[in-house]
Amino acid sequence: MHEQVRDTAMLKTVNLHAGYGGAEVLKGISIEVPEGSCVALVGANGAGKSTLAKAISGLLVPSSGQVFFNGRDITGSPASLTARNGLSHCPEGRRVFAPLSVEDNLVLGAFPRLPSLGPFRRKASDDLEKIYGMFPILKERRMQQSGSLSGGEQQMLAIGRALMAKPRLLILDEPSLGLAPIVLKEVFEAIIALRNSGMTILLSEQFARNALAVSDRAYILERGKVVLEGPSAELEKNPAVIEAYLG
Repeated sequence: MHEQVRDTAMLKTVNLHAGYGGAEVLKGISIEVPEGSCVALVGANGAGKSTLAKAISGLLVPSSGQVFFNGRDITGSPASLTARNGLSHCPEGRRVFAPLSVEDNLVLGAFPRLPSLGPFRRKASDDLEKIYGMFPILKERRMQQSGSLSGGEQQMLAIGRALMAKPRLLILDEPSLGLAPIVLKEVFEAIIALRNSGMTILLSEQFARNALAVSDRAYILERGKVVLEGPSAELEKNPAVIEAYLG
């Protein structure tokens, strides 16, 4: 039985270890994400950011350590259950359902909270309009196959699909991956808007300048360990961070 604990953090990991096929990637990661904040995970490729996101959301079972969400121990819980409990994971690489339309992808995002098949789309209509308001290009493309979208449009779709679940916490894993600068700006403006609306966000991002600019607090990961942590505004001025990530 999963343990219920009292904690001020919406999300917390304690000494988390995880990996693939016997190869350990996370080597004792402990982080906290307070409610209503945007917390960044910063590090180069291979630092463990995506592995940590998967271990939190249930896509990967940790080998040891604990994950707490809303005070409840969810360590090793299936991703489907974690999603129903209010945690949405927007994965690295978009992973849209390519043959389906943009709108069908978005509607599927609401499934964790709207499991009935009858008036499903009607119940999701107001939320669709909110996503279309955030990313107008998706409304223009709503009947288009998702696989035909540009990389930037697919990233917007992936974020929109995650938001359709109305999560209490949103994990964004490498949202800038492969994006052109003009699209990158639009995606990060959306992240800022979400943060300003009170959405709790865990942002995994290799581009430190972008991550620190939009987050309240950050953790610097190297080789599966936290090597620095603190308020983002302070880390932006940290000589070690400037040398390694901001140059």
